[in-house]
Order: sequence, then structure tokens, then C-alpha cells
Amino acid sequence: MTRIPKQPRRYRFFFLNPYTDVRFSACPKCAGKTKLRKVPLVIEIEQRDPVILNKSCRYCPACDLLIAHQKDIEHELNIPPTTQNSEPTSNNYTNNYTITGTLDRGDWLRQSQNRPSALQLQQSLYSFKQVLKFEPTRWIKLGVLWKLLD
Repeated sequence: MTRIPKQPRRYRFFFLNPYTDVRFSACPKCAGKTKLRKVPLVIEIEQRDPVILNKSCRYCPACDLLIAHQKDIEHELNIPPTTQNSEPTSNNYTNNYTITGTLDRGDWLRQSQNRPSALQLQQSLYSFKQVLKFEPTRWIKLGVLWKLLD
């Protein structure tokens, strides 16, 4: 989906969390506390129309970072989880679907009642400025130190 520049960007950074044992109650970027925010996410699945899911995500207001959990999204989309023995990598989710941005709550409510056209969806889409990837650098007793991969 190509972005039509009608809407400004809503969230500066986005991270799809592939780790099942980490829920990010603290921001991996600034170590501040994250908040819960319910956000309509626009998800493009291969060979199908975009899907809009209203999901609870972690949000750091200081960094403007939105964190969605891969396991929760795949459960909602009925995508089989990755194998138990495989390491979570950034490529696990790019093969089947892509999270392209968010919608306003009002737009989401209107579009949940009527099936939107692709042009209507593109015009109301807030895309992310940058998609980030984090991986643990070392494990310590009380938590994890994260490094940013860009």
C-alpha cells in the first residue's frame, strides 16, 4: 500500500515484539514506564484485503514508541505461531503480514460498519515514521538491556 500524504504521522516509532517472554513494561529505548493504549492497527496480509485490528499496545510517550506483540496479533489473525525451537527474528512476521499504520478511532468505527475502499483506507491511514528492531545485548538479574538495530 503506497502512502498518500494526506495524514500526518501519528506515532514516530513502531516495534513489533517477537519475544514471548518480554512484555515491555519499560521502554527499550529510554527505560521509562510504558502505558497501555488501545490502537486500531492496519495490517496488510499477503494476497488479501487489509485487516484492521483494535489491539492493546504498549506506548512510551517520551519516545513516541508504539510496541505491539507479535503473538497477540498472530492469534487474532489465526496465523500459526513460529516453531518453538526457532529464535525470534525480524523475518518471522514479514513473510505473512505487515503492519502499515494506525487509524483514528472515529475512522475505525465508521469503517468497521461499512467495508472501506482501498482509497478511503489509504486516506485515513497514519503510517509510522520508522519501524525499529530491538534485540537483547545481555541478560541481567532484574531485566534486560536492549540495543537498537536500525
